[in-house]
Amino acid sequence: MEGANITERAYILLRKDIISCKLPPCSMLKISAIQKDLTLSQAAVREALSRLAAEGFVQIERNRGFRVSPVSADGYRDLTTALLTLELPAVRESVLKGNTEWELNLVGVYHRALRTLELVVAGKEKLDAYWDERLHFYDALLGACENSWLLWSWRLLYAQNIRYRHMYLPLAKFELELNPHHQSVMDAVLARDVDKVAELCIENYDMVSRFIEQRLVEEGAVAVPSGQVL
Repeated sequence: MEGANITERAYILLRKDIISCKLPPCSMLKISAIQKDLTLSQAAVREALSRLAAEGFVQIERNRGFRVSPVSADGYRDLTTALLTLELPAVRESVLKGNTEWELNLVGVYHRALRTLELVVAGKEKLDAYWDERLHFYDALLGACENSWLLWSWRLLYAQNIRYRHMYLPLAKFELELNPHHQSVMDAVLARDVDKVAELCIENYDMVSRFIEQRLVEEGAVAVPSGQVL
């Protein structure tokens, strides 16, 4: 049991550092260095890296070890397509089944996420804070969906999505500019207009995809650590 807990801790810490781009895309992951940095056993680190490889965050290279999975413009578009395939039916079910308590909670979480985004853009809060609040918003939005397999799969792809987003502080500014569009999504959700919600969600992902694709092409798909302005 103790060994499992140590491995879980290694997994959580490494996953967080990969998603936040503290460990940038394509960077080599030396088990001995990670073990020393995290003060964990090499066996726990190796097992955690193998688990992350199964989830697509890490690649295993023969005779070289582990490397953080790369990012690319095409890769982000494919990821978005897969994410929407899971997200849209989950949103549809949640919007149709959500009760008054679900609705009131969603409104509160939405405004908290918006306020956090404003603070990030103003330089008064860290970028990580917004991505945390953004996940809380989605947890609330999908809270009435009862398909646990759909939600589990969605969260795995959503984490990959956030890894791309962590590379660009300008994306936070772009998202703030999209607030009128986000408000339209909320209006459609509260009106229980699931077809309109789906249409607006697709539009939103497309706008963000084009923004990220442009940045990746401009930078030659080279990752930039979270918080660095390009």
